[in-house]
Amino acid sequence: MLDKDMIKEPRMWQLVMEASPHTLSVMAFSPIEHHTLISEEIPLANTATSPLKGFQEAVYDNPLLLADFRQTTILLPTPRAMLVPDILTDTSRREQAFREAFPPSGADGPEEILAEELPALGATMLTAINREFLGFLRRTFNNPRISHTLTPLALYFKAKHPTRPHGKMIANLRQGRCDIVILGDKAPMVMNSYPVRDPMDSVYYIMACREAFGLSATDELILAGDNASRGAVTPVLRRFIRYVMPAIFPSTMFRAGRAALRTPFEMIVAPLALPSS
Repeated sequence: MLDKDMIKEPRMWQLVMEASPHTLSVMAFSPIEHHTLISEEIPLANTATSPLKGFQEAVYDNPLLLADFRQTTILLPTPRAMLVPDILTDTSRREQAFREAFPPSGADGPEEILAEELPALGATMLTAINREFLGFLRRTFNNPRISHTLTPLALYFKAKHPTRPHGKMIANLRQGRCDIVILGDKAPMVMNSYPVRDPMDSVYYIMACREAFGLSATDELILAGDNASRGAVTPVLRRFIRYVMPAIFPSTMFRAGRAALRTPFEMIVAPLALPSS
């Protein structure tokens, strides 16, 4: 259990959470103190009557999450998300384009479309979130910064790595999914997550995206995420891609504590890449 007594001055700390269907990933750290980072994976109750119920139980069972943090960031890896270029400026047309791509299913209840304006990417990330779930986040946490999981990955690598006209590809390998971002010289070419059952599924999606967007064998691939998955796919990918490189771990977050090494990469870069709320 994450108890409030674990942190004396939460107002000096940042909290990052990622709410996956079966797990709540948690990271808390102090930007001004070294070796403070706390990392935890909290399973969500399978017997919960709804995804919101499982998330609520996890939050209330871990009182530290309710502390008054300096900044609270919540990442959502939902597949109901779409990147819209800034050339489409009309809000209603953006929403119409989104609804055409993702018609309301009705199964998960009423949705709200969250719009993340991303000037650095020349685009806006639209994410459909269950309205009741979003309301709980806004009521429970102090001014939470809510973002799609892909957003900090794209912003971080856009800032850290110069892009080429043909694109730079990043693959973030997680349990049950493969996040793929291809950055062009002006705007992202693709930002998407794909469900996977084993590491070779990730190889398939990586190669399919490279072919679809015209990347050659000499266009670099950066791999982030789960160490075991990266170890399994790297030798296979190097048969087809000349430069398969591991993502460089941010030194700032390494100084936060060794627990950072077992924390999902998208959570590690979120405090560095996302604008303050």
